[in-house]
Amino acid sequence: MNTVVGMSKKCSGVIRPSFGGHTISMWVLVSAFAFFLPHASAQTYSVIHDFSGCSDGDTPTSTLIWDRAGNLYGSTEYGGVHCSYDNDGVVFQLKRGPAGWTLHPLQDFNQDQLYFPLNYGGLSFGPDGNLYGTTQQSHSSGCCGVVFRLQPPPRSCTSFLCPWSLTIQHEFNGSDGELPGGKVIFDAAGNLFGTTSEGGANDSGMVFELSPSNGSWTESILYNFFGFSFVQAGVVMDSAGNLYGSAPYNAGGQGVIYELSPTASGWVEHDLYRFAGPDGANPIGGLVLDQAGNLYGTTSHGGSGGGGTLFQLAHSGGNWMLTTFCNFGGNGGPQSPLTMDAAGNLYGTTQYDGHGAGSVFKATRFGNTWTCSDLYRFEIGANGQAPIGGVTLDANSNLYGTTSAGGAYGAGVIWEITPN
Repeated sequence: MNTVVGMSKKCSGVIRPSFGGHTISMWVLVSAFAFFLPHASAQTYSVIHDFSGCSDGDTPTSTLIWDRAGNLYGSTEYGGVHCSYDNDGVVFQLKRGPAGWTLHPLQDFNQDQLYFPLNYGGLSFGPDGNLYGTTQQSHSSGCCGVVFRLQPPPRSCTSFLCPWSLTIQHEFNGSDGELPGGKVIFDAAGNLFGTTSEGGANDSGMVFELSPSNGSWTESILYNFFGFSFVQAGVVMDSAGNLYGSAPYNAGGQGVIYELSPTASGWVEHDLYRFAGPDGANPIGGLVLDQAGNLYGTTSHGGSGGGGTLFQLAHSGGNWMLTTFCNFGGNGGPQSPLTMDAAGNLYGTTQYDGHGAGSVFKATRFGNTWTCSDLYRFEIGANGQAPIGGVTLDANSNLYGTTSAGGAYGAGVIWEITPN
């Protein structure tokens, strides 16, 4: 175990105008926006699983999720029963028992002709209680990825290998999308929404919907991206049914936040904000919504430190205003969605910030003021390095996540941070 003390990051309070569908005519500065605490509370960092690179997986990249019983779920980009870096990834369950945490592989994608469950946002539980996710490729089509469902066995499994039943809900063919990578979400009616980074009418990816009917799923293409590229993040939905997402590259800019609104004639896209570099660049990780309808996200580059920013897009009077909270240093900023706790504080990871091996950070809210601090800074070695997935919290404010490398076998770890 290692006890670490958070170190304050650079913060700024600049509100910048939206140059997209909603335009703000002036720049505004927030007074008394950012201040620094001398340090954050001490935290205890522990590795609770070292990936071996074999049947338990290699290179975990997804954000972990909880089930109602207190088990964690995630996926790895590589690994599998044949213990090769060329294997195609696993979905796993991490279960806590009297003697600690035990990992159970639920699905080895090499066995089912699928590969690369490369999903930084993580898996999702559907309204039926099953796990849903995406893979970026499949052997049967030679390309383009699938949306899959994993269903638990009828009886609790006590062995290490505990396979769940795999069903392919949709297989992409290129024209209807290719390389799905973001987390899928569900609406109240049980429809599934997600994105692809390639394919579609413009070969730039698209936003899709899968609707269940009589045991099968029907795909609808909601929007074909045009001028966007390399969309890795999924979408989030507000109470009115509007969808929001991010694209790290757009024509003539360095990333965009977009909105899709349903109308009688179809879905309409609006650019809410276009990044230019000093205000951040390349928003890869996607967005989170608060109860007031404000959007929060990160950029992986740009900002005053060059390593990305943490921002808010606030909706007021038909306009959207960008506020920057944190400016990260280094050359590999946040790549996964943020996590918001009940108090409105935000948590995330950087891949290379800190000592060059990544960090876990927190943005603490005090009314309209935010303080940004590191909870843990990774160093190359046995404690893990290069976290790509985000942060998950439990009811006791303990934090959980993964690193894509490092650990006892160099294949990544699952970590826990507990407040002292």
